[in-house]
Amino acid sequence: MRSSLKLLTVFGIPIELHISFLFLILFIYIMAFFNIIQIQVAVLITLLFVTVVIHELSHSYVAQNYGVSIERIVLLPIGGVSQMEEIPKNPVQELWISIAGPITNFVIAGIFYIVLISIQGLISPVYSSFIYDFILVNVVLGGFNMLPAFPMDGGRILRSILAKRMNFIRATELSATIGKQLAIIMGIVGLLILFNPFLVLVALFVYIGADQEYKSTVISTLLEDVYVEEIMTKEVKSFNPSTTIDDALKTMYQERHMGYPVLDDGKLVGIVTFHDISQIPDTNRHIKVNEIMTKKVITSSPQEGVVDTLNKLNINNIGRVPVMKDEKLVGIISKTDIMKILEILSHKKSE
Repeated sequence: MRSSLKLLTVFGIPIELHISFLFLILFIYIMAFFNIIQIQVAVLITLLFVTVVIHELSHSYVAQNYGVSIERIVLLPIGGVSQMEEIPKNPVQELWISIAGPITNFVIAGIFYIVLISIQGLISPVYSSFIYDFILVNVVLGGFNMLPAFPMDGGRILRSILAKRMNFIRATELSATIGKQLAIIMGIVGLLILFNPFLVLVALFVYIGADQEYKSTVISTLLEDVYVEEIMTKEVKSFNPSTTIDDALKTMYQERHMGYPVLDDGKLVGIVTFHDISQIPDTNRHIKVNEIMTKKVITSSPQEGVVDTLNKLNINNIGRVPVMKDEKLVGIISKTDIMKILEILSHKKSE
């Protein structure tokens, strides 16, 4: 079952609503219906999320112009998330991609400020106040994203500036350190001075985001010249569709691998994992793997960069992918394979 629903497509980018967001909107309007909050507040919150989508579209549009592929934008209760390929390590490109979102918020605020000044005498104070609040929301959203800390845009903007003067990993490390220090200050202020638990949560979010950005940058840099064919397992044990669950389980215990391609006359038709089999009761171990296998298989190719394959594994929350060449299975690569090569490369770098 999909966790998000597609709304529309803009610039060729699918925009989806996460189910949790739909519950949030429903909850907000239920509160407005029972006069727990004003309807103006409910509408303002809705417009805030629309603004977040526009913010993300701005990043995505500029990224597309630099050749970055955008998979989709998902609207979550905590904001919008653009699922895109890795942002270019070119400092100028990263700067423009990162700054596009905040600039968009400031432009929206500026346009509505001009509109407000132009019509303020013609509309009621209630509408004037609503437009003013919408302007303020955009200023705050743009300003918050300019904070020099990952995962906000300001962290990437800072890195792009530093990357003109030092290597990319060092620029990321310094930006992440600044972000962590800012998060610690925010946490202290929120906990000991303002007694604001929300600010403490934001500080935790910023600290974790900074740490993850640094780690992901180190990983992508170490793996940037490593290709799937160099580390994949070439001798692949596979099942055929008629293999029973019981026989597949015996093979798994012998081979000690957690996932196996399913081939029908040499053609890849699915993949079955230990997790799939473990869900089957002992009384049904006679059924065949083609009844439980995953038929929509994510694959890689020998010439694909390991970084791209790792992204596939993470995005799809899977542990391994078959490697295909000319529609033939030539290997398999797992997260374990990638972690092993990372450990080796990290050790070499530290020598």
